[in-house]
Amino acid sequence: MTAAATGESPGRASRASRTPDLRPLDPEAHTDTVWRLARARDLAALGRAETTRGWIEGRLTAPGADPARDARLCLGPGGDVVGAAWVGRTSGVAGWVVELVLGPRATRDDGTGLLDFAVARCREALGGPEGAERATLSCFASEGEHTTRAALRDHGFGSPRAYRRMSVALDDTPLPAAPVVPGAVVRPLREEADLRAFHRAKNQAYAAEEAGKEEDSFEAWARWYRSDPGVDPEQCALLELDDRVVGFVNITDRMLDSRGVAYVRQLGIDPSVRGRGLGAVLLVWALGEARRRGRTGMVLTVDQENVRARALYRRLGWRVESRWDDVRRTVDHG
Repeated sequence: MTAAATGESPGRASRASRTPDLRPLDPEAHTDTVWRLARARDLAALGRAETTRGWIEGRLTAPGADPARDARLCLGPGGDVVGAAWVGRTSGVAGWVVELVLGPRATRDDGTGLLDFAVARCREALGGPEGAERATLSCFASEGEHTTRAALRDHGFGSPRAYRRMSVALDDTPLPAAPVVPGAVVRPLREEADLRAFHRAKNQAYAAEEAGKEEDSFEAWARWYRSDPGVDPEQCALLELDDRVVGFVNITDRMLDSRGVAYVRQLGIDPSVRGRGLGAVLLVWALGEARRRGRTGMVLTVDQENVRARALYRRLGWRVESRWDDVRRTVDHG
């Protein structure tokens, strides 16, 4: 059981705390600072740097983002930046998301101070034109981010949904053979009509499948897709079965500058045709494209409860490299 979302946890109330020094975040002035902070966080928590400058810049300037309103830096006692947070909405994701970046010198108080800001911003939005009385606020954290996880617990975040980050090397080893599925064809995105088919396939594949997902309009999704850090339509593809679009794969270069790998942003198959090897057809195509482009490997993040997908990845040589949790709390208006 987690602490009540509308009050302070007993652990937080019992600790002597320091009031965090929060300052406005300006992407033009502070993107490099936040990126260095994220790299230090990655090295401490994962043993490798994953976050790229492009990913930080893309998230701070995403559609609808207003950093002056939605983001803050946290300064340590010596005046150096020890943490950052920004909060907002993402197309296709229900509720609000807070990105919390705590460097190695950040404390739990720094984390809870930034979360205080995120919750207040979410609560402020509830009083706006949307008129909602409550919303879910979620945060994604790796198993090694101990200070971040402590701050999230202090702030009443709980009900973790577990994810696994998996990877496969693209060395000289022959790629696995794709199953032969009569009528199945993989083709890259070429024109606007393909983007619309891609969006329909995404909504169909993810309908009521993954916690926190929701259908979105093409216009809203397209703005997010085109601004996604590392997006490259030529690395994305549709899967057709007997001339009907039944699947899609979205590959980005969000980790290219940090790890030299391609990242599987999304992969989905229409529920009506699952169990026929179509996921493997798509994934083997994506592996071949990544190798052709000189990527050293491929990385993805999968829901722990998606047993079928995890089994497919293992069969194709993928291995778990880190564990993550998506934790949530409810924010009430007023």
